[in-house]
Amino acid sequence: MKTLLFIRAYLEGDFDLLELKLKAVLIIWSIVLIAIVIDLISGLNKAKQRGELRTSYGLQRTVKKIVTYLGALTFALMIDIIASYFVSFPVFSSIIAIFLIFIEGISVYEKADEKQRKKMADEATILITLLEHKDDILNGFAEILKTKLKQDEKSIL
Repeated sequence: MKTLLFIRAYLEGDFDLLELKLKAVLIIWSIVLIAIVIDLISGLNKAKQRGELRTSYGLQRTVKKIVTYLGALTFALMIDIIASYFVSFPVFSSIIAIFLIFIEGISVYEKADEKQRKKMADEATILITLLEHKDDILNGFAEILKTKLKQDEKSIL
């Protein structure tokens, strides 16, 4: 029965069919990785447009994204293997891949100035929060300084 995805091909020793099915999954994974690379290049260009330094932080985020995405694709593959008695195509891997590519596509088409506005709005929110709690922050610093002075006085005596 050649309509079954992974399990039957493996159990029956039909390694040609198994290889074909695994190549299909590999192509799906490769397309997701290509989308990530396109997003990375787009992000680097947007950072250059905004005059931002390109540091290793953004690249670390890309590596974390790759690990997360490959983890999701691996779980989808496991579900596809289990579902291979019902579905003859890696449906779950395809659905997850489409979703991930969609996310990357949104990121690529997001304008650099929109990202800058969002970043400024986030920073403004943090500043507002700090200003609202300035008395608490100053009191905290004062307490820290008092404690430090007392410790210094004790160490001198």
